Amino acid sequence: MKAAVLCFLPLAVAVALATFTGNDNCIRKCGNISMPFPFGLEDRCAWIPELVLRCDRGNLYLGNIPVFDISVENGTMTIGLYRALDCYDGNGVRLKGSNPDPWIRVPDNGHYTFADTRNKLTVLGCDTVASISDANGSIVNGCFSYCRDGNIDFTSEGACSDFGCCQIPIPKSWRSLKISMSSTTNYTSVDFTCCGSAFVVEEASFNVSDYKLPEPDDIGRSIFSRVVLDWVIERGLTCEEAKSNKTRFACDASSFCSDFKNGDGYRCLCKAGYTGNPYGSLVPPGCQDIDECEDPGRYPCRGNCKNTPGSYTCACPFGMTGDGKVGCQISGLAIIAAVVVAVTLCIV
Repeated sequence: MKAAVLCFLPLAVAVALATFTGNDNCIRKCGNISMPFPFGLEDRCAWIPELVLRCDRGNLYLGNIPVFDISVENGTMTIGLYRALDCYDGNGVRLKGSNPDPWIRVPDNGHYTFADTRNKLTVLGCDTVASISDANGSIVNGCFSYCRDGNIDFTSEGACSDFGCCQIPIPKSWRSLKISMSSTTNYTSVDFTCCGSAFVVEEASFNVSDYKLPEPDDIGRSIFSRVVLDWVIERGLTCEEAKSNKTRFACDASSFCSDFKNGDGYRCLCKAGYTGNPYGSLVPPGCQDIDECEDPGRYPCRGNCKNTPGSYTCACPFGMTGDGKVGCQISGLAIIAAVVVAVTLCIV
């Protein structure tokens, strides 16, 4: 009896951390992270092997990269990447454990790309120079973060200002990049800090007031930054090419195909007036019609609202004219009719 209990214990733990949801008998949640189709934890649950992820003790991974969020509506994935750190001692000698020149890569299968419009290379430090290079080692951009007299307090800052922090955009269509850090004086000209840090980070989630200048105690710590990746359902295919193979075309009747602008391949997006999973052709329900009448805050209607597939109508009430989505006015005929009725009542 004890042996039976011990054999089933790992399965119980796995089920507690990775949850079966949906109607495809596949695990669709790892810890607190939803994992919608076309992704999955095994080949039969994913569209293709390149979209198979790994769930380990309630944490979701793309290879060995932690995954924090997946959006099928936007075609993005938020991951965690280590920060580069460069520290020196009082004599200007680089400290052991510094990692000033890391390569940052996503899986080399062509399905994932750094989102150029969502991320920036961010540099923290005083007298800190950082640049990014492409796969061929060619430097394409860089910035210099320096400090004025006295320590830097980011808590009062709203954004990077080059004083202790600088940012540069990420080039388009990149799947790997090299960060190179240095200091013009190895921090011997600064007496209140001796480290610099550089990392790619999602611009929308970055607030410099949440940060402080890096320090030697950060060496060896697993400090992640949130980075957004674009992903495609199929690489090396345009929408026109993909549509020619009906059995392998991923978009359903309520979604449309969009050629990927940040690399090659295509993705599916819900049509206007629909929301949900645009890859629902194999795993329903897919894109669902939005009932605009249930959300007047986003879809105004000052008349009689009626939901239609992918849209809605808003007719002005009886006796009024105009566009009910903008505003209705009393019609001229209604005014005349009201006057006639009033006059008739007076005569009577």
